[in-house]
Amino acid sequence: MIKENIVSIIKWNTKYPILPYNPNKIYGEFSDFNKINLELDENNSVYEMVRDCFIKLELDKTNIWTKAWNPLWELVSKWENVVIKPNLVYHNHPLWEEWILSMISNASIIRPIIDYILLATDWDIKITICDVPLQSANWEEIIKYSWLEELVNFYKKNSVNISLLDLRLEISTQNKEWIIISREKIERDPLWYTAVNIWENSSLMPIIKYSKKFEITDYWSGTVEKHHNKDINEYLVPNTILNSDLFINIPKFKTHRKAWITFWLKNIVWINWDKSWLAHHRKWAKNEWWDEYDKFTINSWLRTNMIWYLKQSKLWIVITKVLYRVYRIIVLKWVEPKKVYMEWNNKPITEWSWYWNDTIWRCIKDLNNIIFFTDKNWILQKNKQRKYLLVWDWIMWWDKEWPMEQTPKYPWIIIWWFNPVYTDSVAATIMWFDYKKIPQIKECFNNNYYILCNNTFEEIIWKSNLKDIKKLNLKFIPSVNWKKHLQ
Repeated sequence: MIKENIVSIIKWNTKYPILPYNPNKIYGEFSDFNKINLELDENNSVYEMVRDCFIKLELDKTNIWTKAWNPLWELVSKWENVVIKPNLVYHNHPLWEEWILSMISNASIIRPIIDYILLATDWDIKITICDVPLQSANWEEIIKYSWLEELVNFYKKNSVNISLLDLRLEISTQNKEWIIISREKIERDPLWYTAVNIWENSSLMPIIKYSKKFEITDYWSGTVEKHHNKDINEYLVPNTILNSDLFINIPKFKTHRKAWITFWLKNIVWINWDKSWLAHHRKWAKNEWWDEYDKFTINSWLRTNMIWYLKQSKLWIVITKVLYRVYRIIVLKWVEPKKVYMEWNNKPITEWSWYWNDTIWRCIKDLNNIIFFTDKNWILQKNKQRKYLLVWDWIMWWDKEWPMEQTPKYPWIIIWWFNPVYTDSVAATIMWFDYKKIPQIKECFNNNYYILCNNTFEEIIWKSNLKDIKKLNLKFIPSVNWKKHLQ
């Protein structure tokens, strides 16, 4: 019997192994696993860390340490569909490869997961690895750095029904000034997409009277309101996701200017296929109705209005480049001299990148309800509709400023769980922050129509190879506009 309120945390001093990520020994449960010819890799500690997480979660508890041990048998059965969602953010960073690896999930975490899925199903299973990277990301580069393409080819050669999909609807091209100069829309999910309407049970309903203020960066005003208003609250979801029987979420821990952290709850935002269907903030300075930035300044107004408006038109791209450079020189250095460009400790609050945002957590909660409660006929039900497994690739992570100014860290941790609300609250705690001050975590503990979690934070059971895991402090440094608001 799976216990949803157990979390497994394994910390070793290790690094990512090399392809094809073979285990460092033949474990008893794999002694008859002869469909893949294993060549052992004595330097692969990651495989054993994943296995130890299963043991700590007490999966198939009666058979642990025997040849009959089959940890995933309760989670997946023959002829089902498994979707593995890694975190494939972006393909590039100014400081290159090491920093890129801190941004994306590594295939070495996925290898043991697939092996145990195959053990549970005797190869009669369909596995899809998929994600929705940033619109301007290069998919070929991402899967090269993550080694996912090579891992998928390894399994295909061993007769595994496995595929790797880029599920983005839109791919954009940017110039050197980060201005979008073209957009390409292609439906990449072979099973198509469904508009899932959460209706009056949306977390946006308490603020729906302000729907005309709902916005998202790089889109025209009014775009989001078409999908979120008093009559409708809908998100566009790939059917590959809705068709899954087991959904495995493998985020890469990241700080985030807009939502503080991207753990499991925030990571699920990617299942919304079209970015323009997300309400990220309510336009203008902080008050009862708006939450885009804290107070009016020339800098914040120009950044969130004139510059972004001009970026929408191809006819204005050349002019915008000039204006953007003038803006950086005149406004940031002369008019507001304390706001030095690219000095993040002094960066002004713009584009809802701060702790006061009261909009984005509502979409995060809606999308988590959709992934748990939407059935294969695309209808939201009262009971959970699919199994859910969470894996945290924390061998490398980052803090400070996402997406292009982050700093790699090496905590050498893997975490497993079954519920994203519990995982996010525990993760925040071991970083020495109050999870109740992070809106998407606090609000997901508050059940309304859909029940995401049945236990309180105090009822969570921590299992680890560390004796004092609750005292672990990873010295996390948040984004500048979240500092001093999380303790």
